[in-house]
Amino acid sequence: MENEIYHNPNWFVVYTKPRCEKKLKQSLEKAKIQTFLPLLKQRRRWSDRWKIIEFPAFSSYLFVKIIYYTESQKVLADKNSVCIVHFAGKPAIIAEEDIELLKIFLNEYPEKIKLQELEKLQTGKLVKIKHGPFAGRSAIVEKIKNSVYIVLNLPAVGKTLKLEIKKEDLELDE
Repeated sequence: MENEIYHNPNWFVVYTKPRCEKKLKQSLEKAKIQTFLPLLKQRRRWSDRWKIIEFPAFSSYLFVKIIYYTESQKVLADKNSVCIVHFAGKPAIIAEEDIELLKIFLNEYPEKIKLQELEKLQTGKLVKIKHGPFAGRSAIVEKIKNSVYIVLNLPAVGKTLKLEIKKEDLELDE
């Protein structure tokens, strides 16, 4: 039975190089491999304008539907893939129903995922400031004031500088 699982098409998770999910998806689709990259939309601010961008819901992960024994090497041969995710020593298989539910959830409730991403901002977390005079600098979340603003501890020049900033102007610093 186990051999049949790896000899039939199933969904697997590929761990990609950082920020290479879209490149890997494109490359694998050219090789006729079915992929699924859950994308979220977010409004981001450039220096001169606001723009809606799409980014992966799961950083560094791409779902592929392959026959493991015959197509896994094609997937791993791509320069943007790192490995196929394993669980308990075996390639992890994602149920077709789970992929379909994820697609429905992303289409119908994308704002819920965005809210969960913002909820990751917790006291003590390291964040990077995306906009304003401190753009590009790292800071530590000191206090969450309300659903819109948080207070940051920004170590600068040997002193602590505290500032209040909107959540959307921050990202988790990895």
